[in-house]
This record gives sequence, structure tokens and C-alpha cells, in this order.
Amino acid sequence: MTETLLERFGRRLRVAMIGGGIGSYIGETHAIALRADGLWDLVAGVFSRNPETNAATARSWLVPPDRTYADHRALIAGESARADRVDAVIVATRPSSHAEIACDLLAAGFHVISEKPLTDTGAAAGRVAAAVAESGRRLLLTHCYSGYPMVRQAREMVARGDLGRITLVESRFAGGMYAASTPPGSWRVDGTEGGVTALIADLGTHALHLAEFVAGRRITTVRADLARIDPAHAAFDNAYLTLGFDGGARGRCWSTSQAAGATHGLAVTVYGDRGSLAWDHDTPETLWWRADGEADRLLTEAGPGASPAALAAARFTAGHPDGYALAFANLYRDFAFALLAEELGDDPAPYLADLPDVDDGVRTLAVVEAAVRSDEAGREVVVDA
Repeated sequence: MTETLLERFGRRLRVAMIGGGIGSYIGETHAIALRADGLWDLVAGVFSRNPETNAATARSWLVPPDRTYADHRALIAGESARADRVDAVIVATRPSSHAEIACDLLAAGFHVISEKPLTDTGAAAGRVAAAVAESGRRLLLTHCYSGYPMVRQAREMVARGDLGRITLVESRFAGGMYAASTPPGSWRVDGTEGGVTALIADLGTHALHLAEFVAGRRITTVRADLARIDPAHAAFDNAYLTLGFDGGARGRCWSTSQAAGATHGLAVTVYGDRGSLAWDHDTPETLWWRADGEADRLLTEAGPGASPAALAAARFTAGHPDGYALAFANLYRDFAFALLAEELGDDPAPYLADLPDVDDGVRTLAVVEAAVRSDEAGREVVVDA
């Protein structure tokens, strides 16, 4: 039997988390995902700006007091001085703080696992990209929906030419989180974090990334209609984008928090001149394949017709759903294998092939900023990325 990467490396990768304290949905999600495959140990962190919450979170995750830090600078100083320093750091704070934290971590030689969007502005995203290039470290951007087996199946089918020439791409993240009421302190719409694009950057970048990820095409132009459906919102809460892709495909992307009654609202459909593929997060274990002139086929996770990429991402046999947490865990697994392979002198490229990175973060924010320019100008604009 071939020795595994983990066996050859001799230990689990050590990781710290910044943000994600008690009460944080995304912090708990990361904690579940990173533990799923036994490749990571969470050993340090700055879990909250509130000292009591920070300490309580550390205790709940068995992080010792001497590795529970007051801020990210203290974490960098403390971990840099340790022989058993962490290998990577999760940035699970609000987007406006991502750039400073990520750049400081990269400069100190740590790999970064960043929540999306990458930052709150395109300029800040560019600084992070420069820091990645200068440091030689890697950054994983947790667009977690790219970890679903049937999303990877769709990407693989497009790449191998099953759909023929790609003509149309439609994606959406149409949720109803603020349709009925907006709780106090809702930073995505109150203008305190991320300005007018806070919500469409938070939701819209998922839909934009999914469109590019599955279609294998970059967005080059955008024509936007941005609105505040709830007049009390300082940030735009509805965005209709008409998109141009390299290679000539056209597309549409809708992101909103005002779709009352929506369960989740994320979906993507890609059309070619030979057929189409449609994936919906409400039924994530399935993928509709509609070939021109043939009967519709409902492909199922790990079922007949599953592609190598889908089978590699699926954890169980057909009929046993993996779900959101394990899709998220696929990103952690692939990133761990890439880091382990690199440390051992192996080629990390196979493990990085389906992972969102800093370039994805730069591009999606460039589309968001182009959408604002388009809305103001009332015309289609070129995406600067």
C-alpha cells in the first residue's frame, strides 16, 4: 500500500483561527470542516475582540491560554517564536479587516485560509494578491460551494466539451434573509462595513464565482441594475447583472436578500450548443444534464455517470448525501494535500486545480466594482481584472 501524504509528513497540519468566536455561524462551520478528514489541528487563535468571548471560545475548542491571543499581531509574534508554530491561519473576520490581517500573515510566512469576499474593495484585494506573490505562501478562498461533488462534475463536463461551445451562463444567490425584517447591526445592509456593495459582495461573489468555476470562462463585461428594495437599507440589496464572458458567452447573475420565502437561493445553469447543465443548492446531490435531442438525465452524486472529479469529492455511496459541511471540508482536504505535497517535494497542482484562490477573490470584486460603475453610467462596462 502506498504511504499517504500525512504519513510521510508525520503530523497533522497546525492551524489558527482569527474570528469565528462563540455565536459565529461561520466559525463553527470552519471548525467542523477542518476536522472532517483528520488533516488539521486547531491549536491557536484570536476568536473575538471581546476578551471574555475569546477566552470562552478557546476553552470550548481546547486551545490553551498561551496560544489564545488578543489580536492578529500578537498571534503572529507568538506563533513565529514557537518551534511548533501553526502552518496556516484562518481569517474569519469581516471583509473590511481581511486585507490587513492576510497581508501581515503572509509577510510572516503563514499560509492563509480566507473567508469570502477576499476583502471589501478591489484595491485591497490587489494588495493581498501582491502579498501572496511576494511571500511565496498560498491563500485558499473559501467559496465553499465549489466543493460540492456535482458542482465539480459540472465543471468537468464543461471542460471536456460535453456541452460544446458555451453560449449562456446563469447564476443566482437569491435569498430572503432580510426580506421580512432587518435585525439591528446587520452590517451587510446598514453601510457600516463594505459600503453600498456589502451585501452584493457577500452574496454576489458566491454566484459570480460559481458561474466562472463551472463555465470555465472569465467575466469580462457587466451591465448592472442595482437597487435598494428596502428603502431603509444603506447598501444595495438587489443586483441584476448582465454579463459577458471571454469566448463570447453571455450571462446573467442575480443576487438579493429580498427573495422572501427562498430556502437558500444559490443555483447555476450553463448552456452550450449541445446541451445544458443545471445545479441548485436546494437539491445539491443532483445535476440535470439536458443534451440536445436526448431525454433529460438526472445525475446523482456517486451514481451512474459520475465523473472522476465528482467521485473524488463524494464521501459516501449513492443515496447517502454529503451536504454542506463536507463540501466545505473538501476545500480543507485539498488544501491540506497541496501543502503537504509541496513540503514533501511532490507536485501540489492536482490538489489545487479546483480550489478558489486569491485570483478568484480579485476577479469577483472587480466584477462587483464594475457593476457599480455600470449602474451609475447606465451602460455596459469592462471588468478591470
